[in-house]
Amino acid sequence: MELIKYNFITALSCLFISSFFCLILTPFLIRFGKVFNFFDYPNDRKKHKKEVVNIGGISIFVGIFSVVNLAYILMKLDKIIIFDDLYLIIPLLFFTNLIIFTTGFYDDKYSLSPSLRLVIQLSSSSLMWIMGLRIDLIDFSFLNSSYLPIQIPTILSYLITVIWIAGIVNAINWLDGMDGLAAGVCLLISFGMLIMAFYIENNLAVIFSSSIVGSCIGFLTYNFTPAKIIMGDAGSNLLGFNLALTSIILLRDPSTVGILPFSFIIFSVPIFDMLKVIFLRLKRGLSPLYPDRNHLHFQLLRRNLSEKQVIIFIYTLVFLSLSISLFRFDLNLASLFLITSLIGLIIFVYQYIFRESKF
Repeated sequence: MELIKYNFITALSCLFISSFFCLILTPFLIRFGKVFNFFDYPNDRKKHKKEVVNIGGISIFVGIFSVVNLAYILMKLDKIIIFDDLYLIIPLLFFTNLIIFTTGFYDDKYSLSPSLRLVIQLSSSSLMWIMGLRIDLIDFSFLNSSYLPIQIPTILSYLITVIWIAGIVNAINWLDGMDGLAAGVCLLISFGMLIMAFYIENNLAVIFSSSIVGSCIGFLTYNFTPAKIIMGDAGSNLLGFNLALTSIILLRDPSTVGILPFSFIIFSVPIFDMLKVIFLRLKRGLSPLYPDRNHLHFQLLRRNLSEKQVIIFIYTLVFLSLSISLFRFDLNLASLFLITSLIGLIIFVYQYIFRESKF
């Protein structure tokens, strides 16, 4: 009980600090971007009708790592306790995030080839695996409680870990096509992982997930349509990378080993959207990295839904996946979330599909 109380206070503190820094920094970035021409310009794959400042990723980066770095300093000073030796790699984690962020930032300004971006993502993911942030157990106990976790070979652990991290980075990046979409989805996913972290008493995961929640809350204040600022590739890559790492930090806990099925379920909306897009591109004989308008949000827009309706629908789908992922941790809470999301989905379908005959 004391640890739960400790984690609750920690989460509130992290959430407040990260959202505070994001809230106060973002207006300055909007002005800075306008003065120094940091804009994202309209094209056939962008929903905004005029140029918009695209350096919001800076405030998200500051929001997350103001918390993580402060936590590391306090840990070194023995002011707070983290029951996981992974905190020792936080300096390297910060450096790797800086690489991911800088790559996205450069791409926003000057454009990088998709292949080079992927190489950098895979290299950064490999570094995380080397430092111990890895998936090395597969757990099927959700099928039968008598099943023990399976230790997977080193090479398979490496491949799964690297593909998982790079995959989530790109899934979140590709989802960032509308005002408020990627930040809202990341907020919901990190909120779900925060709940998991509470139940398994993993306070390092509490710090990471709550700092992401806070940063997304602060950023969304300026990112909802019509957005005053967008996160750009720098922000979406950063959020995807840290969400993937947080999911692995959760999976290191003895209370929830293995990658299946909970991490996959909570990320199911961006993952399935990414896999569907890749399949359609390959079917057309194109590179999986070829940009197009086959993402879920574009398909919904083509069916005459407004941007607001699309956002609500995708948020509801993510909340539904979050609900299912929580069944292992709290049946009552998961059931409440599941019923709420299903009711929301039914209302949405009735209101915008059957009643208005949009389809």
